[in-house]
Amino acid sequence: MNWQTAKDVLGTLAAEPRFGLISDLDGTLAPIILHPEDSRPTERNRQLLAELSKLLPLVAVVSGRGAADLAQRVDIPGLVYVGNHGFDRMVGEELQVAPGALAFRPALEAAKAGIRDFLEDGAVLEDKGATLTVHYRRHKQPEDFVVRARPRFQQLAAELDLELSEGRMVFELKPPVELDKGTALQDLIEEAQLDAALFLGDDVPDMPALVMARQLREAGKCSAWGVAVQSEEAPEEVAATADFTSSGVEDVEALLAWLLSMRKASST
Repeated sequence: MNWQTAKDVLGTLAAEPRFGLISDLDGTLAPIILHPEDSRPTERNRQLLAELSKLLPLVAVVSGRGAADLAQRVDIPGLVYVGNHGFDRMVGEELQVAPGALAFRPALEAAKAGIRDFLEDGAVLEDKGATLTVHYRRHKQPEDFVVRARPRFQQLAAELDLELSEGRMVFELKPPVELDKGTALQDLIEEAQLDAALFLGDDVPDMPALVMARQLREAGKCSAWGVAVQSEEAPEEVAATADFTSSGVEDVEALLAWLLSMRKASST
């Protein structure tokens, strides 16, 4: 169900005094591009988030990117930035890392050595402090790279007591700590004492947050709902997990603009 057909539900959310907006970045607020290091939210989404942050008790961006990198890319004062799928957060100018993750830094360093020997033809290693990510979107033959790389990364994860996960054109190695976008969403809702919330995401790592939104709603703890942002690359299971869908980043702009108008109307 596209969000346009659910305006009755979303309008009720927007009118709640304790309503918060939590969103992924890449593929949601920003288009997926060949060079991830150049990714930024669209200018329209930046403007809308800035306006919404003046009217809502919480506007947060939760991403697989490191929190410091995320804050620099979005660059809107007053937003909450949660990075590494919940493993770190920017609190003002301070980067805070989940205590359980710090002990696994030596294991990540060892994994880096094993990964570097395997990088080739455009595959790139990104060290995000609390986690490691291998991007292979620019690999000459990404399908072949996945088949050959997966067993190697699985071996490294097993040897070093790390967890391996996959997203859109990425492998990620992270500490075996029970943190993900779902726990991040729950924490943000509880900390801000939200009565209503909307989460937006587009990829497999966003699914725990989409599931968490439904669980919180069904438990009567928060009227939380999830939107899956669709594209040609978006996995089908993401949309199947969400309550509503959005037809790409431009449609996210339309959704945020509509939420802003509804919030302004409720304020008056």
